[in-house]
Amino acid sequence: MIKGFLNLPWFAWTGLALMIAIIYYFVWPHKTETNFTNFRFFVIRYAHTLTWLLLAINFFLRGLSPSYNGAANLIAAVGGLVYLLFMIMTFMVK
Repeated sequence: MIKGFLNLPWFAWTGLALMIAIIYYFVWPHKTETNFTNFRFFVIRYAHTLTWLLLAINFFLRGLSPSYNGAANLIAAVGGLVYLLFMIMTFMVK
């Protein structure tokens, strides 16, 4: 088993990220404004979950083999961009 961040296996990080993604999918901010556009509502509703899902895929690929680290880096970067979009849509003043 390949050790990862904080000397924990990458598969442990995968499980943790999946649990967080599941929590954010089912328990999301219910007190959001209802006057959002469709795109903004979609981003606020699902982008945080997608970010954690992409991080879980990143951790899983790192746990499989070091040869997948390039793809894992790309997936983690996409996750960062999705999170940036989430932050912009969440705190954007209308």
